[in-house]
Amino acid sequence: MRKQAVRYTATGIVGVLLVIALAVMVNWLGARHWHRFDWTGSHLYTLSQKSLNIVKGLKDDVRVVVFMTPSSKLYDQVHELLGRYGSASPKIHVEYIDPDKEPLKTRQLAQQFKISVANTVVFAVGDRTKYVTSDQMADYDYSGMQMGGAPKLKAFKGEEQFTAAILSLVSPHVPKVYFVTGHGEASIAGGTQGRSLASVDQAIKREDMQVADTSLLSGKVPDDADVLAIIGPTAPYAENELTVLGKYLDSGGRLLVCLDPLIQRDGGMTSTRLEGFLVKHGVRVDDDLVVDPSRRLPFFDLSAVYLTDFTSHPITDGLQGMAVLFPVTRSLKALPGSGWTSTELVKTTASGWGETDLKQLLAGKPVAKDSNDIAGPVAVAVAVQGTSTKAADAAKADAKKDNGFRLVVFGDSDFLTDGQVSNAGNLTLALNSFNWLAKREQSIGIPPRAVEQVSLFLSSQQLRTILLISLIGMPGLAIIIGVFVWRRRRH
Repeated sequence: MRKQAVRYTATGIVGVLLVIALAVMVNWLGARHWHRFDWTGSHLYTLSQKSLNIVKGLKDDVRVVVFMTPSSKLYDQVHELLGRYGSASPKIHVEYIDPDKEPLKTRQLAQQFKISVANTVVFAVGDRTKYVTSDQMADYDYSGMQMGGAPKLKAFKGEEQFTAAILSLVSPHVPKVYFVTGHGEASIAGGTQGRSLASVDQAIKREDMQVADTSLLSGKVPDDADVLAIIGPTAPYAENELTVLGKYLDSGGRLLVCLDPLIQRDGGMTSTRLEGFLVKHGVRVDDDLVVDPSRRLPFFDLSAVYLTDFTSHPITDGLQGMAVLFPVTRSLKALPGSGWTSTELVKTTASGWGETDLKQLLAGKPVAKDSNDIAGPVAVAVAVQGTSTKAADAAKADAKKDNGFRLVVFGDSDFLTDGQVSNAGNLTLALNSFNWLAKREQSIGIPPRAVEQVSLFLSSQQLRTILLISLIGMPGLAIIIGVFVWRRRRH
């Protein structure tokens, strides 16, 4: 009897050890050979192929510091997303800092990274840093606030922002954007009331690009200019300045132009002389004011429109399902040419048009579409990509394309100013334009992921059934099986 007891004990110990060994082996294999499945309709938990290509090609270590408390609205999404980045590449090292529990460390790192905004994710490669704030990561639905409800998370843009941050840090070249001054343009210094570009200035710097002012009256464009921006001039350009701009584009330059409708008291339109210059490079700027009754905003003038019709282009990637707001804009037309490809980016609906009776608009009288107007849909943004005649090898199409100029034109500059750039998709459109002009297409084109709101509704009968199964059925079944086993062993 004693030998039998020893045998049973030994068998039990060996069985336990085998189970432990089997569990260790399964976990060891699972840690090295695993696969994740994402069954969400929007593939919310899957990195895009663009992000995977960038992350898997990392050669430098990327430090990621998350300044968030676990109670933050986006903490779970950020934690899960950064886990996917860490799984995709061993070069990514993530550190979480709770400002409530670690105030001293938070203050030290905040000074090191020069941040002052809570709920921020900092990316660092060497001595270069870039941060992404919570308002950049998410789109919210505020419709419920009218009934006293809280904003609801509509779309999570973390992947787009994180991949762009990583890409900008590992890129060896930091693009520089110059804003032209001297003609009443909007200012990045923020000193001009109602014409400040301070918000755009900060957003461009967060994209890891440098920003500065310049004047074309010197007779040249700065040698280190990657992008030249002309935002809302109110006075004409001189002939020598137009010559400088022409030479700049012909040599493969990149230019952003925003021309407002400068309406005179007699109903005419003030010319900046850039209108004729742009015609020679694929864009016609019309002397009109865009109206679209089907896209009119409440409490705004007829000239304020929100637009949702986008043509497929790297600049408009990620804007589908969003809107951009233009307070006052003129219409544009993409012109065909043998030296460029011109694309109309943003358009009105078929109900919109370009109103040419500006005097009647100034008088506040109602207007209607007639034969003198420009029939809709009309464009308010155009992108042009040209081929340079100065390419090293004119026989190679790739060389031509690589050296060709890039031009983006908007019929309004107010949508970029501090008071308007935060509306809808205005900032996204602006940053996409600067990134495309700087030839950083990898920084754009990852659309926001819609957050699935899944609800389960059960009837009272279904709730009672679940209650009976969980509280009576399952425990009862365990008792019956136990009694059955006990009786078999006894007999």
